[in-house]
Amino acid sequence: LLSGSDDKMLKVFQLQDRKFMFSINAHSHWVKAAEFSPDTRLIASGSEDRTVKLWDMTSKNMISSFQDHSQGVNTVRFHPDGTCVAAGSSDKSIKIWDIRSQRLIQHYDAHNESVSGITFHPNGRYLVSSSCDSTVKVWDLRQGHILYTLYGHEGAANTVNFSPSGDYFTSSGNDSVVMIWKSNLNEFEQELIDDFGGKTSVLPTSGPVKKEQAAVTKPLSKPIDSTHGKK
Repeated sequence: LLSGSDDKMLKVFQLQDRKFMFSINAHSHWVKAAEFSPDTRLIASGSEDRTVKLWDMTSKNMISSFQDHSQGVNTVRFHPDGTCVAAGSSDKSIKIWDIRSQRLIQHYDAHNESVSGITFHPNGRYLVSSSCDSTVKVWDLRQGHILYTLYGHEGAANTVNFSPSGDYFTSSGNDSVVMIWKSNLNEFEQELIDDFGGKTSVLPTSGPVKKEQAAVTKPLSKPIDSTHGKK
């Protein structure tokens, strides 16, 4: 179990023995997000100090510090293959770095207000974001542009998460509602594979940093279900 706190620390616990393992004095301001890499060798952390940092689980040492955001970092996620890390910030942008080259490879001027949550599709080719502007957006990471903007929440949208299959994703908001959306991305992916003979890339790792190229407002689908926090 990994936690980050207003005390600027990261703490790691072993669930099986219910035992505290170690802490890292990670940031100069509140830690607002933290995640293990898929192979659990690394930790990514994001902070109100505007940085995203990578930590080695064995040595507890920092191995990278990304300082490209102009405001606090609210959310961090590892790419499913573990080679990239993404972050969403109060500066309204999403940024993706290549861990191997330690270079910024994608940038999106994503929302009209703070980016509150991000989640990668299990195949690593798409990303969904939520924002205090009440929208949820779906991004094509190979093409470097937005696919859809979803309007469902009244007030800030706080979190997003894909199902293990990628067929669905959830969003939650200040309206006390959890929405379940059918992504349709696996069907879209199959169409691309058919069109290009199975040759599809995951993330571009060279060339210019990508910026948002379109603002599509057609919903991907209506939520198939919603759960209200208030009775």
